[in-house]
Amino acid sequence: MAESMRQILEAEEDERLTPWALRSRDAARRHATEPEGRAFDYRTRFQRDRDRIVYCRAFRRLRQKAQAGILPRYEDHRRNRLTHTLEVSQLARTIGRALRLNEDLIEAIALAHDLGQPPFGPIGARTLNDIFCGRHDGRGGPGLGDLGGFDRTLQGLRVVDELEKRYEHPGLNLTDPVREGILKSGGDVHAARDTLVGVRVGRPALFEAQVVALADRIAAALHDLDDALQAGTVEPQQVERLEAVRELRKKLGARYRARAGRFMKANVLHRGLTHLFVTGAILHTRRNLDRWAQNHGIESPEEFAGQRDDVVRGTEVHLPRTARRMLDEIAGFLEARVRRGYDADQIEARGRRVVQGLFAAYFADPTLLEDHVLLRFRQTTGRRFLRDLQRRDIDDEVDRHYRGEPRFARLLADHLAAMTDAYAIATHERLMGIGAVPIPGAEQLRREAERRRESD
Repeated sequence: MAESMRQILEAEEDERLTPWALRSRDAARRHATEPEGRAFDYRTRFQRDRDRIVYCRAFRRLRQKAQAGILPRYEDHRRNRLTHTLEVSQLARTIGRALRLNEDLIEAIALAHDLGQPPFGPIGARTLNDIFCGRHDGRGGPGLGDLGGFDRTLQGLRVVDELEKRYEHPGLNLTDPVREGILKSGGDVHAARDTLVGVRVGRPALFEAQVVALADRIAAALHDLDDALQAGTVEPQQVERLEAVRELRKKLGARYRARAGRFMKANVLHRGLTHLFVTGAILHTRRNLDRWAQNHGIESPEEFAGQRDDVVRGTEVHLPRTARRMLDEIAGFLEARVRRGYDADQIEARGRRVVQGLFAAYFADPTLLEDHVLLRFRQTTGRRFLRDLQRRDIDDEVDRHYRGEPRFARLLADHLAAMTDAYAIATHERLMGIGAVPIPGAEQLRREAERRRESD
């Protein structure tokens, strides 16, 4: 019988990848895959995972979620959560390919690593965590104590395991290495407190997931710096005092034009800093992995598979010390000059009020929820569909089976986390009966966007 394309690709993995790269042929799923009438099998398991992620609704919603704060209505150049994801994927694949790790696995993890991000970026995640860890009980919380809090990586796992609906079974049915990579791509390998089938809870991240975590950190710092420069939030003279930029200018010499305009400087710095950090990550990590494999006698995929639970520490893929210091300085600079201040704090406060207000409204009156959310609660608990009840019976049903039910509270977390920035704001304004409130700084962003379009 002739080999399928998938078998050929799997054989090529053995020729191309290091012994400590994960092979797709060994990746298991929770549910058996259906042939669905396919005459050809031309994708590896990780390639199939990548495609399932790209076509899911949660991935499409990333385009209307801000990387941080609230996505401005008039800004058409600033990164959003989707463009951030694509940049993370590009950096991670570059690093992984140079290290001869499994690039398909890396790409799947990178594309899915932010599927659990709620609206408004980190402030949305912190607000949901405050609600669901019991910190807001008595002040708008559900009053049910600690419900496990909210963690974006665990939420991402819920998205791909349960919430996406494309098949007869719940979720996307991704392979276990991709699911584990989603959980551990944020760097916190102890985030899961419960047993998760197919995921090595409490064990350090595999090398491919470590690559995504590092690429995420590099991409976030560099594209936030680029956005700030291009928007005029920070001046080139301020950025040029950073150690990484000083080092880059030494390497560029006369090619760095001190009198160039803001946009040209921003582009040169973004390209140069990306090359600087990615090259440092590849060279430093290659030495780390070669030394690690030699110390543990890893010469074949089978030897790695037998020892990976015991020997992978989770810190093998990283930057050299000097580059880490430079990246930390850039992150600190952005925190002080971009992510803090009057306008930034106003935007964060508004995002927090929207999330808190929506939760309080839905928890007090579940009839405000859309039908598909109430139907999912019926499927989860077996309770009657709320809209099938007589009006006089609804309050009693809500008191007895909604407000005291942790599963209803978690359902609200799922619903709120899935919202885009614009949808959350519009829904909050509609439910609260108020008109549109301008986003602080929106007028300045609109004028900046018009100026760019005129110059393009």
